[in-house]
Amino acid sequence: MPDDSNAWTPPPPPPPPPFSPRHQHPSELGDEEPLATPSLLTGAMTMADLESTVEAGEPEDRFRTWVAIAIAVVSILGAVVAFSATLTEQDARRLDQQGIQDASRQQQIITDLQATVDEDLRYLAPYQEHIKAAQTLDAQATALQSSDPASAALLHAQAESERVLARSWQGFFQAALPSATDATAPLKYDAKAALQTLENNNSDLQQLRPDAIRDQADTKHTESVNLVGLVTLFVAALLFLTLAQFTRPTIRRMFAGAGAVAAVSGVALWLVVLKLGA
Repeated sequence: MPDDSNAWTPPPPPPPPPFSPRHQHPSELGDEEPLATPSLLTGAMTMADLESTVEAGEPEDRFRTWVAIAIAVVSILGAVVAFSATLTEQDARRLDQQGIQDASRQQQIITDLQATVDEDLRYLAPYQEHIKAAQTLDAQATALQSSDPASAALLHAQAESERVLARSWQGFFQAALPSATDATAPLKYDAKAALQTLENNNSDLQQLRPDAIRDQADTKHTESVNLVGLVTLFVAALLFLTLAQFTRPTIRRMFAGAGAVAAVSGVALWLVVLKLGA
């Protein structure tokens, strides 16, 4: 007898699909309202919202563009000011060096002229001796002129010899000649006036102006410091403009205004510094 346990059994039918209104016919929905279907009106509203969003974003894009242009302009101005500060500092250092050289050269010339005056002072004593000797001999000759003309003539000859020697010493004086208030007064040599005369007649010394050069160097140093300060002001303007580019819309205009004020102030002060340094 065959075994019924090995007989083929058909599979059970699949379960019915879950209830879904989409599978119902409209007549089967009864009083229920059919589901809303997308319409062209909904699509039109979506496009309008998108256009309004784009239009609202356009001012922000223009704002960012103007801020980017301002950043570029301020960067160029800051670079130009920094370059001007570097050139001004180089000029100041050059003037410092020139002032030191001129002062050294001036002192050397004055030292040489002072040595000339000192040398004149060394010639004063022998020159004065010959002058005094000639005066003494002339006085003696005058006293003997009536009583002993021969001796008087001899004394006059000796006095003339002393004057010749005095004139030979006179040729050694380079700065000034000794002078006397009268024939009997001792000779005087004004060393200060002699030095002043030598300085006035020295063309190399007249061309040297170390004090004026140092004043120019100080002015250039001050101008360089002011320009460096202006560079700092332009850096602050760049900082504010950068914050205006990346911060929230509620505060970015405040940063943009601060950057604009700093940049305009920097340009105005730059013009003032250039005018004062001219």
